[in-house]
Amino acid sequence: MTKKTFLQIILISLIIFFTYIFFYIYLKKDDKIVERENINKETKTDLITDIEYLSKDDDGNTYIIKAKNGIIDNENQDLIHLKDVKAEINFDVNKKIFITAKQATYNNDNFDTKFSENVKLSHNYHNLESNNIDLIFSENYAKLFGNVKYMNNFTKLLADQIEVDLISRKTKISMYDKNNKVKIKHKNDGLNQKIQNKKF
Repeated sequence: MTKKTFLQIILISLIIFFTYIFFYIYLKKDDKIVERENINKETKTDLITDIEYLSKDDDGNTYIIKAKNGIIDNENQDLIHLKDVKAEINFDVNKKIFITAKQATYNNDNFDTKFSENVKLSHNYHNLESNNIDLIFSENYAKLFGNVKYMNNFTKLLADQIEVDLISRKTKISMYDKNNKVKIKHKNDGLNQKIQNKKF
């Protein structure tokens, strides 16, 4: 299988992945959110601990974001700066997307979330790592940037950034320096062989 074919497979996987995120968090939030909770414990300082935001629609799909602590932005009360973040998207039947990061900025009004520092994202056998992941639902785009790694059972991709238009589903994988190329490593035996615990 050629490098071009593998890149196309990765692009399709990413498009499907971010389409799930966009559809179940953003498109449904305007008319189907039936439950929205902000669960936290406040101290006497500006620091909020044990934070949990939950959004749930009438189909039972949920977006949950948790953090060890956070501080509400002084200039925009909808923004909260989070530490030690875990996010979970649950949709359809037993389908889950997980995101973890050292830090994130979350907008409680439109769900825009900017994850940073040791960001990891997983869905089934799809795994993404980067320095930053921006899910900007209000502007219909997602961006991963800084040491981006995409991995599944057969393939590993290394790039500087991945940009996804959540409306057109166009995906761009690129390097900051145009003289550098996106790197792809793959299993030569093809996609029909199951691979476990493979390290690249």
